Amino acid sequence: MDGRLECPELGLRVEASSPEAASSGLCSDELLVSVGTRSWRMPPWFTTGAKGLPAGIVAAALASLRHFGAGMGLLLGALGGALVIGIATGYLGLAAVSIMGLVLLGSVLVHELGHVLAYRILIGRRAPAVLVVRGASCRLVRLAGARARDAAVIVAGSLAPVVAALPLWFLFAQAPALVILTTLVALGHVVGLVIPVGDGAALRELARRDVLNAT
Repeated sequence: MDGRLECPELGLRVEASSPEAASSGLCSDELLVSVGTRSWRMPPWFTTGAKGLPAGIVAAALASLRHFGAGMGLLLGALGGALVIGIATGYLGLAAVSIMGLVLLGSVLVHELGHVLAYRILIGRRAPAVLVVRGASCRLVRLAGARARDAAVIVAGSLAPVVAALPLWFLFAQAPALVILTTLVALGHVVGLVIPVGDGAALRELARRDVLNAT
């Protein structure tokens, strides 16, 4: 309407030609590869892909893993291949770098899963939301809830990798380096709560919103 895209459920209305249209999940950038008369829609490796979050906790969790995993597919495949080559050739440096990359990408998936689960549990099993992915960049565009619940949804993403890393300590004797690496990466997500980007910025915005509402 009037060159704008709208999502009344999420309170979004932006210019169709603006970058915010894709980043807010109101549209998707599509990359088509054509060979002869056939065309294939490429996964969102370099473009922005948006997908509505389905109702229900399990369905929402599986959809987020599939959608975000599709965006990371190229990187995951490259790192997995490098890991196999490193192990097969005895090039342990390549294998180590590959493992570090896989741990980092895995932590991002777990981080976003934490947001999704907390949102579905605390805000609503049918509350509207959009999953937006561009390569390894993932976000959940969602409704804001009550102050405490909204803060919990924000924090849940950063805490999810820590929770996922805890069971690995039972394997410390077998793979101490991997366990320590995973734990340090998980703690890095928690540190992100105190820096002015990502979840840290979201917490600051929530605090400013509460101050404005109180005045």
